[in-house]
Amino acid sequence: MRKIFSLALLLAILAPHTALAANTSCNADGGSSGVGLVEEAFNLLSSLYVDRLPADDLLAPAEDAVREKAGVSPVPVQPGLSRSAGMPEGWVEFALQYCTAWGANSDDNSDRLAYAAITAMTRGVREGHTRFLTPDMYRDHQAWAAGDARYQGIGVRLRNNPLGVQYIFPDSPAEHAGLMLGDDILAIDGRPTSTLPAAEAVQLVRGEAGTSVRLTVQRPGVESEWDMDIARASIKIPVIESRMIGDLGYIHLTGFPTTDLPGEFRSALLQLGHQGAKALVFDLRGNSGGRLDVGTQIASYFLPQNTPLYRQTTRRGQTTTMTALNQQRIWDKPMVALIDDGTASMGEIMAAALQEESGTTLIGGTTAGSVAGSIVVPLSDGSALQITTLRIDSGQGTHLNTIGVQPDLKIEQTTEDSRIGRDHALDTAVDVLHTRLANDFQPQAGSVSGPSTPAQPSGMQTPAN
Repeated sequence: MRKIFSLALLLAILAPHTALAANTSCNADGGSSGVGLVEEAFNLLSSLYVDRLPADDLLAPAEDAVREKAGVSPVPVQPGLSRSAGMPEGWVEFALQYCTAWGANSDDNSDRLAYAAITAMTRGVREGHTRFLTPDMYRDHQAWAAGDARYQGIGVRLRNNPLGVQYIFPDSPAEHAGLMLGDDILAIDGRPTSTLPAAEAVQLVRGEAGTSVRLTVQRPGVESEWDMDIARASIKIPVIESRMIGDLGYIHLTGFPTTDLPGEFRSALLQLGHQGAKALVFDLRGNSGGRLDVGTQIASYFLPQNTPLYRQTTRRGQTTTMTALNQQRIWDKPMVALIDDGTASMGEIMAAALQEESGTTLIGGTTAGSVAGSIVVPLSDGSALQITTLRIDSGQGTHLNTIGVQPDLKIEQTTEDSRIGRDHALDTAVDVLHTRLANDFQPQAGSVSGPSTPAQPSGMQTPAN
C-alpha cells in the first residue's frame, strides 16, 4: 500500500513544546520516513563535535541534498515555525522540507533520503574525520576494530582526486585481472567517479564475493580507456607484515585497530633485531589510523620516555600533551619511514612524531591531512557516525589536519615503475639507509673490525616488565 503523506499530521507533530522522537514519521499510516534517523545524527553532531556547530551549518546542506535526491522544490514555511519552543533552531523548518520531499517519494522504502541528509551534514562540517557510515561500512569498521580486517571486493586500495589505484594486494582479483598501480578509475558499473566521494566509490567497488564489478580504466601513457570486469572475492588484509631486506628490517603497518597489536609489533621488531637488522624501514603507506592508545604504545618503542607525541584539545579548549611511555623504547638504530596520501590519522601522528623527535627521514608523498580524535556512534538503523571529538596537533604543536605531514624526500611512483613492478619509495629508503650506515660506521684507521656477539643485538633494549 502506498504510504500517505499528511501535512496536517506533520504540523500537529511539530506543534510548539513537542520534540521529535527518534521514530517520528511523516506519514499517516506509521511507516518510517527516516526523519527520526536524521534527527539522531543532527543531535549527535551538535552535542559531540569538537567545535560548537551552528544548526544551519548542518541543516542547510542536508536540506539541499534531500531536495536534490527527491527532485522537489522548497515549500513555503509557516511564519514562526522554525522557532517553535523545545526544538533546535531551524529543525522544524528542515523537517517540513524533508517530509515534503519524502511525501513525493513515499513509495520508496529505502533510507536514501535520510542517508543523503546525514552524509551532507557530515560534509557540512568540512572536516575529513567526521563521516557517515552505512550499515555495511559500519560492519566493516567493527570487523577492523576487532582485528578481522576482511572485506569482499577486488583487493585494491584507492586514492582520490582523481580516483585511482594506490595499492594492489598480492594474489587478489585486481592483480589477476591486470590492474596496475597508477591506473585511474573513470567509472564504476557505468557510474562516473569524477564527483564521487572516495568512501562511496569504495562501497561501489566492494560487493558480495562471486559478483562482478565493471571498472572503466584509464592508464597513463595509454591513449584510450577500456572496461574491465573483475569478480569480487573475500579479501584478508594483514595489519602487520615484517621481513628482512638484505641486512635491513622492514615492517609495514596498515593501522592501529586493537590493543593486542603493540605486543605483535614488539615481537616483530625484536625478531628483526635478532635476525641482524642494521636499520629499519617503517612503512606507514596506506595506514588508515586507529586507536590513539595503541599508536602511543608503538611510537614509544622508537622514542625516549616523555618525548612529546601529540597534543589533543577538547571541546572545552583543554589541551593535553601525550608523551612516549616510560621505559618502552626497544629500537634506536637508524630508520626511515614511508608515507603517502593513504597515511591518515594515527599514521600521520606517528610519522610527525618520528620526524620531529628522532629526525627520522620520511620518504614518499604528503599524508592525507585527516588528523583528529574521533568516536564511532551507532545509529538506530545499524548505520553509524564517526565524529571528531578531539583536535590533535603534533607534539611540537604543528597543525596536521587538512594539511598533512610533508616528506623529507618526495618520491612519486611513475607509470614505468608500476609496469616493471618497482617500488620507487622503498628502493629509495633502502639506498638512504645503506648510505647512512656506510657513513656512520666507517672503521677508524688502525682499527680491527669483526663480528660481535652481544647478548642482545645492538640497538635493542628490553623494556621493563
